[in-house]
Amino acid sequence: MTVRAVDISVRPARPGDGAGLARAWLEAGRYYASLNPDLFQVPEEEGLSEHFERALATSRPDLHHVVAEVGDRIVGSAVGRLEPALSSARYQLQRHLGHRRLVVDAVVVEERFRGRGVGTRLMNALEEWGRRRGATLALLDTYPESALSLPFFEERAGYHRRSVRLFKGL
Repeated sequence: MTVRAVDISVRPARPGDGAGLARAWLEAGRYYASLNPDLFQVPEEEGLSEHFERALATSRPDLHHVVAEVGDRIVGSAVGRLEPALSSARYQLQRHLGHRRLVVDAVVVEERFRGRGVGTRLMNALEEWGRRRGATLALLDTYPESALSLPFFEERAGYHRRSVRLFKGL
């Protein structure tokens, strides 16, 4: 299937999207688990659609979930949330804590639709939503060993490395 940017529509996620969201989420889980099974897992498939349906039934003004469709098929999704400026920002070391921030929690695109503008359209929709609600910057974490996500965010979406998150099992 040849997909052009004009064939991709992006809209807010809504009840009834659970099966499409689950399909894309499972595919993302398989990809990341293949990169590092110690850090990532393939989500449990049983009940996953229902999990998404429950989440979509709950309205939160600080959370935005969008889907990308080609025809009537969901081929990707993205979730972002707003974090307010801290009232204690003047005492913090990091300047961004004094700004309202869009935090991108997840972006997934089905494999056969990658590289066709789906991720870009999803990110544009989240960023526009954040701007309309007063966000002045966007933040996200991604797995640095991913040959997909890091180049996408740095080269296509215009994000810059700003910090390194470290972790250690205890």
